[in-house]
Amino acid sequence: MKQATDARSSRRRTLHGQQHSVARRRVVVRVLLIVSAVIYLVPLTFVVSSSFRTDTNMYNPTQWIPNPFTLEHYSNLFETLPLLPRYLWNTVFIAGLSTAGTVLSSALAGYGLARFRFPGNRLILAGLLLTLMVPPQVTLVPLYIAFRTVNLVNTPWPIILPVFFGTPFVTFFFRQYFLSLPRDFDEAARVDGASWWQVFWKIVVPLSRPAFITMAVLTLIQQWNGYFWPSVFLKSKEQWVLSQAMVSLSGQYASRQGEIMAGIILMSLPMVLLFIFAQRYIVQGITSGGVKG
Repeated sequence: MKQATDARSSRRRTLHGQQHSVARRRVVVRVLLIVSAVIYLVPLTFVVSSSFRTDTNMYNPTQWIPNPFTLEHYSNLFETLPLLPRYLWNTVFIAGLSTAGTVLSSALAGYGLARFRFPGNRLILAGLLLTLMVPPQVTLVPLYIAFRTVNLVNTPWPIILPVFFGTPFVTFFFRQYFLSLPRDFDEAARVDGASWWQVFWKIVVPLSRPAFITMAVLTLIQQWNGYFWPSVFLKSKEQWVLSQAMVSLSGQYASRQGEIMAGIILMSLPMVLLFIFAQRYIVQGITSGGVKG
């Protein structure tokens, strides 16, 4: 009887110790998350605050809350950049078309690598993984020569076409996600007479909505904020995107600091809102994509 009582007491102490250990780990994790959030939010708060400050208080370190509060930088932005609506349209066109092509083409390629076994399947996958290690800037010179030969420099197409037919990372992500889906759905649809195209569109795509939303949002953000490739291929101001327009506000001898901050806020706001609305699908898509190798 005494031994049973001692055993129960030992189990209670062990359970109590485990609960305290879990509680301590949670506290440590939450503290680290709070510190990380503060580190991220401080520069963001500075940008937002600076966009509403007057030029006199622009570099005042105590002006976290603008006093006086002004919207002149936002109004001046449209005067300084009269082609701003044009830049917005160029950015939407390039980012939207690039995202649509990348997601659709990569999903089709990823589905083929995940579901079909054919000669060279593993070799293609190995080549795909190897290309992830090569910086895209390596292809700059041959791409520029190719697009200049067909007179497409200073048009959106040199930025859209290289990613329109899929990218290695997005293709590999879709392959991993499709591997986590049971094959029973595909086989049942095939038994009922569905083609592989119908299986993909009517079964796989609806089941993979988190993956599609995740890659669409991440690709759109990357294309929206892109500066390197537009700065190489888009020469005339009429073809600029928003990132080029923001950089143009910073001159060699003087910069329009308030307008730059206002432009950053206006440029970032659509992507921030998009990420907030899609974050649930992004977390689900990323976690599901790494389930099976």
